[in-house]
Amino acid sequence: MYSLVTYYVVGFFFLMFLVTQFGNGINHYNSRRRSYERARKYLQTEVCTNPRVRASLGEYSLCEQSEETMDKPPFITAILDTAEDIHICGNGYCSMLGVNITNALPQVILTLAIIAVIILWASGVQLRRNKQRQSDDYFSLGK
Repeated sequence: MYSLVTYYVVGFFFLMFLVTQFGNGINHYNSRRRSYERARKYLQTEVCTNPRVRASLGEYSLCEQSEETMDKPPFITAILDTAEDIHICGNGYCSMLGVNITNALPQVILTLAIIAVIILWASGVQLRRNKQRQSDDYFSLGK
């Protein structure tokens, strides 16, 4: 009974995970499709089609960025965005965690010191109990 309930609960959560990721994938696809269409339209404007205008703008032209957007189809980039959302270090979460730990370093050190003191205290109590038990066993008359 317990394993069947666990099976259904895990299955339910897995199904919900798939549904939410499918929804995220659709959102990513729509966003990428819109940017793909904007890039295509921008590349058709005079800014990108006229070499003199493009050269005069220099770094301020978005033609290269639009060409990079057009390099990958929206469906593929939506899949990659969804996979990055699922990945444990996706979207820079691990680097943000490092920054958070660095910012909270005094609290982390204090917490680790408190845990170390508790462990040392508990091990001292256990050592005293073991020593007392050994002396009781040594001085007992029989077993």
